[in-house]
Amino acid sequence: MKKIFFLNLIFLSTQIFSQEITKKDCDGYLKQTGLKYLKCIYQFEKTDSKDKIYQFYNWSAFGKTIFTNVEKRKSGYFLISHELNQAIYNEKTFEFEHPITVCQNRKLTEKEFKDFENILNKNKFWEKQTYDLKPICTDGFGIVFQALHNGDYRNYSNGNCAAQDEYLNVLYAEIKKLLKLY
Repeated sequence: MKKIFFLNLIFLSTQIFSQEITKKDCDGYLKQTGLKYLKCIYQFEKTDSKDKIYQFYNWSAFGKTIFTNVEKRKSGYFLISHELNQAIYNEKTFEFEHPITVCQNRKLTEKEFKDFENILNKNKFWEKQTYDLKPICTDGFGIVFQALHNGDYRNYSNGNCAAQDEYLNVLYAEIKKLLKLY
C-alpha cells in the first residue's frame, strides 16, 4: 500500500509542480487533497498584490508529507500546516483520497513574520531566479518551496534525496525552528 501511495504522490507532485498546469489540474488536486497549491492560486485566482504567500511542500516517500502556508494578508499574518496522510483508495469513485490532518492553524505575530522574511533575505532567497535540482534517487524526500510576494512568483525544488546541507534543506530547517513547525 505504501508503494501505491508513493506512486500516487509522485504523480500528484509531478503534475502540480510541472511547468505547465491547467485549471482542470488545479481543480483535481483541490478535490483530492483539499489544499490549494500556490501555483494554482497565482495562475487562476485574483490576489491582492500586497499579499505575501509562502508554501512549503515537504514530502517523503516513506514518512510524513507536510504542506505549510505562511501568509501575510490584509487581516494579518497566518500559519497553517497540514499533514497529508496515507492515500486511501475509494472503490466507489475509483480514486485515491488523501486524508488531511491539520497540524497547526494559528496567527503569527508581526515579529514572527518579519523574522521569517529575515531568514529568506539572509539566505538570499529573492536573488535566486530559479532553483530546481534534478532527482538523485527514486524513493527519498524533497522540498518544494513556492512564494508569491508582491506579484513575483517563485517555485523552487530540491529534487529528490538532496544532501542535508543543500540550500532548501538548510532554509527549511531554519524556518521550521523559527516557526516551531510540526
